[in-house]
Amino acid sequence: MGVFVYLVCLILAIPFLRFLHRFVDSNGHPRNWPFVGMTPALLLNFHRILDKVSEIVDKSNGTILYRGIWFTNSSFLATADPQNVRYLMNTNYRAYVKGSEWRKQFDVFGEALFNSDGEEWKRQRRIFHAFLNHPQFLQSLERVLRERLEQGLIKVLEHVSKQELVVDLQDLLVRYASDIGWILATGSDPQFLSIEFPENRFHKAMSDVLEAAFYRCIMPDSLWKLQSWLQVGLEKKRSDAWKYFDDVLAEHISIQREKSNKAITWSGNEENFNFLNCYLTGHKVTGPTPSDSLIRDNVIHFLFAANDTYTTALTWFFYLLSKNPTVVAKIREELKRNLSWKKVGELQLPTSFDELNKLPYLQAALCETLRLYPPNPFEFRTSTRRDILPSGHRVNPQMVIILAIHAMGRMAWLWGEDCHEFKPERWITVEGKLKREPPSKFSAFLSGPRICPGKELSFFLMKATASPIIHNYDVHVIEGQNVTPKNSAFLHMKHGLMVRVTNRWK
Repeated sequence: MGVFVYLVCLILAIPFLRFLHRFVDSNGHPRNWPFVGMTPALLLNFHRILDKVSEIVDKSNGTILYRGIWFTNSSFLATADPQNVRYLMNTNYRAYVKGSEWRKQFDVFGEALFNSDGEEWKRQRRIFHAFLNHPQFLQSLERVLRERLEQGLIKVLEHVSKQELVVDLQDLLVRYASDIGWILATGSDPQFLSIEFPENRFHKAMSDVLEAAFYRCIMPDSLWKLQSWLQVGLEKKRSDAWKYFDDVLAEHISIQREKSNKAITWSGNEENFNFLNCYLTGHKVTGPTPSDSLIRDNVIHFLFAANDTYTTALTWFFYLLSKNPTVVAKIREELKRNLSWKKVGELQLPTSFDELNKLPYLQAALCETLRLYPPNPFEFRTSTRRDILPSGHRVNPQMVIILAIHAMGRMAWLWGEDCHEFKPERWITVEGKLKREPPSKFSAFLSGPRICPGKELSFFLMKATASPIIHNYDVHVIEGQNVTPKNSAFLHMKHGLMVRVTNRWK
C-alpha cells in the first residue's frame, strides 16, 4: 500500500515540478512542501544532484535538514561543517555508527571492515593495518607495481600512442589497478590490462553495486524493496553482481586452500604473500582462519579499495590537468628535478619509488583533485541517541547524518572565493612544503579513528602511477565529450574519459 501511495504522489507531482521550482525561498533553499517535503527540488536537480547539494549546504551555513516525503524514511541531516565532522568522526564517534542504515545499502560487503562497528571494527582494522604495513606486503607491492607499470600500463600506452587510438583513460586505469589488486589480494593475475582489453567483470559488478547503493540511499525503502522483490532495474543488476562475487571468491578460496593442503609454503617468499593466503594459513597478521564468508567479505573489501579508490581520483586528476597546462609544466619540472630516470626503449621510467616523497607539488595537485572530486562524495552515520551538534542542530536517535564530502570542497567560507578553481598552490606553504589541512576540513579519507587505513598507500600509488605518465606522455582529452559524475556511491565518471596519448620523446 505504501509503495502504491508513493508512486501516485510521484506521478501527480511531476507535472507541477517546474511550477514548484519557482517557489524556492529568497535564500535559495529548497521549499519544504506539505507531504512531499523537499522532494521536488531533488527530482528537478537529479541530473546534477551533487552540485545541488553543494549549493544548498553552502547557503545553509554548512548544515541542512532535508525532509523527504512524509510517510517515508527519506529525511536526513546533511553537513559540510568541519566542527560537526570533527564531532561526529572524532570527539563523539562512538555515538555515531554505520549501523543498519549503512548495511542495507552496502550489504554485499557482508561483515567486512567497510560495514562493521564497535569491537568487530577494531579487530578487523588491526588486521588491515598489520597486513598493509607488513614488510612482505611492502616488498610484494613494489615488485607488482613496477612489473604492472612497465609490462602493463606503459606497454598499453605505447600501443595506443603508436596506433593513434582514442582510449577510455578511466577504464585503462581501473584495469591496471585491478591487476595489482587481484595479485596482492589473491595471488592470481587476471591480466585485465592488455591491448586486447578483455572484459573486467569484477569492476562492472562493483559499479552496479555502488550505483544501486546510491539509489537505495535516496529513495524510500518500500520502492527499492519492491524492485528487489521483482528483480528489475538496478536491484536486478545488484543481485547478479552479488552472485558473481560469491562465485568468484569461492573459486579463489578453493584454489588457495588446495595449495595450502599440498603444503606449498610461501613463508619468506614475497611473490606469494597475499591477503587470502594470510587468512587461509592463519598468518600472524590475520590470526586464526575465520569462516569462508568473512574471508570473502574482507577480500571483496580489499579488492574494492584497490580497484576503485585511487583510480577514480587519478581519472579526475588527468581531466583537470588537461584544463591546466601550467600545472602540468610545474609537475614535469619537479619530476625532472627530483626523480632519477632510467631509459627503457624510447621511454624514461623512475629508477626508485623511494624518491616519490620528494614531490610536494605533485601531491598538492592530487590533494586539490581530491578536494574537488573525492572518490566517496558522501559518508553517513546513524545517531544512537539524542544529541546537539556543534552547529546547534538537534539530533534524534536513528537520525541519518550525511557528511557532504563533495560539498565541503566547494565551500567558499572554507576554501576562499576561488574554491571552484583547480589550484594546487593552495596546498603549498611559503617554504615550498606541502600544507597539511585538518581531516575534518579535507575529508576525502575521512577523519578520526575511522580515517582510511590506506591513505598513505593511496598517495604512493597515485604518485607512482601519475609520474611516468606525465613524464613520458601528453594526454589529450577529446573535446566535446560530456564529462560528468555518475549517480553512484563512488564518483566514477558517467561516460568515462576519452583521451588520445602521444609520446613526448618522439
